[in-house]
Order: sequence, then structure tokens, then C-alpha cells
Amino acid sequence: MNFLVLLLVAVILAWTPWRAGYQQETLAPWVEWAGRRGSAWLALAVILLLLLPLGLLLWGVQGLLYGLLTLVLHVGLLLLCVGPHDPLGRLTADYQAAWERGDRAAAALIAEQQLGVAPEEADTLPTQVQDRLVTVTLQDYFVPAFWYLLLGPLGAVAWRLLLVTAQRPTLPAARPASMLAHALEWIPARLLGLSLALVGHFDVTLRTLRDLATSWDIPGGELASRCAQAALTAFTAGPPEATRQADLLADTRQLMIRALLTWAVVIAFLSMLG
Repeated sequence: MNFLVLLLVAVILAWTPWRAGYQQETLAPWVEWAGRRGSAWLALAVILLLLLPLGLLLWGVQGLLYGLLTLVLHVGLLLLCVGPHDPLGRLTADYQAAWERGDRAAAALIAEQQLGVAPEEADTLPTQVQDRLVTVTLQDYFVPAFWYLLLGPLGAVAWRLLLVTAQRPTLPAARPASMLAHALEWIPARLLGLSLALVGHFDVTLRTLRDLATSWDIPGGELASRCAQAALTAFTAGPPEATRQADLLADTRQLMIRALLTWAVVIAFLSMLG
């Protein structure tokens, strides 16, 4: 059923209004409230208590209506875990429009306000936005899918709770959540790097991945971003600098889509094997 759930989520993200994302992080109100219930680890434990009623709900609907309720619940929970962004679409649309019309000041302002990117030099802005695109795609798509396949919907929800908590440094639970989120994205980031090698410049990407794979300290988003840059080496070496920067996001977006399709093929093959 796992592949069917992932397929339904992909269809919903591609062909429904969910594609445009949604304004609010659904789990944020719970995290904001529970994340202040005590000191660091205690507050994090309170946040993760949300998994208990969800687990009971999954257990309660098991087998009802020939498993249809379970399927719907799995799809719904996984949709909550992909985050409010659309990293392969609208996330960078405003920035890209400003950049393509030559308004560098507006592009920098949009990058800071919408993407959290504040470069010191304008020349580094396209690369930093590219890094943000790759990081959000890893955290919103690849990591939830990985933990869903291993631990079911509760694994994906646990990841989202940790990530949302880690992104709120004022919460007492933010530091331990960051540590656990880093641990949970360690393997998916390296698997993403490997898939980027398969769909991009293989030798350069594999060399980059080999240099970084054993490092525990490097964030998953940084590793994935450096692998994405390596994977695009063959495609960005030819045109002039201005053309490369204009096409960088489009090339990166296509690269991430090809990586997603690679994961889909592997998951489908494993599902056929049972």
C-alpha cells in the first residue's frame, strides 16, 4: 500500500490546488503550544505526544471499509508532512520573475522575505536560492517519503514535528529537535545525492558525495545542494554567466524532478518484489 499512498500524494500535489501550497504550517500551532511545556527534552517529548492519538486512530480504523479509511488517513497524514511550500513550483516563482526582468533589488528582497535568503553579495544570490530550493525539496519531499516507507505515517509526522520545532529557535525544544532532525535526514540526504549522480553528471557528483558522505556534521541540505551543483556541472559549463544564472533554477528544478522519478521507480520495483 505504501507505493499507492505515495502515488496518490504525488497526484494530489501535481493536479490539485494543493500544488500551490498552503499559507500555514498545519502542525505549527501544536508545536508552538507544546514546545513551551517544560525544558528542552521534556518540551520535545510533549510535542511528540501527538503521535500517540494518531497511532490510536490508525489502529482504530484498520480494516474498516476494506482498508479505505486507512488509505485515506495515510494520504492525509503524508500530505501534512510535505510542508506548506511548493519547492518545484511556486516557492521561487516571484523571485525568478523579478530576476528575469532584471530587477535585482526586488529579487533580493523577495529572496529574503519569502525564502529566508539574505546574501551579502548580489552575485551569490542565484546560488543561495538554488541551495534553498534543494534543501526545501529534500525536507518536504524526500525525507518524509523515506521515513514513511520505513515507519509508516507516524515516522513521517515525527519528522515534520521535529523539523517545525527546529525552525523555531525561541522554543526550548528547538535544540534537541535540531539534533534529532539532523539525524533523521542524514540517510535520505545521501540517498538523494546518489540519485542526483544517476540523473546528472555522474562522476563529478559521485566524487562530491564520496567526499561528504561520511561527515556527520554537514547539514543534509548543504550536502544535497553541493551534490546538485555537481550534478549540473555539465549543463552549466557552456553558456555565458548571465544565461547560466537565469537558467539555474529551471535546471535545478528539472534535476530534482528527475531525482524524484528515480526514487519512484526504485520504490515501485521494491513494491513489486513484495
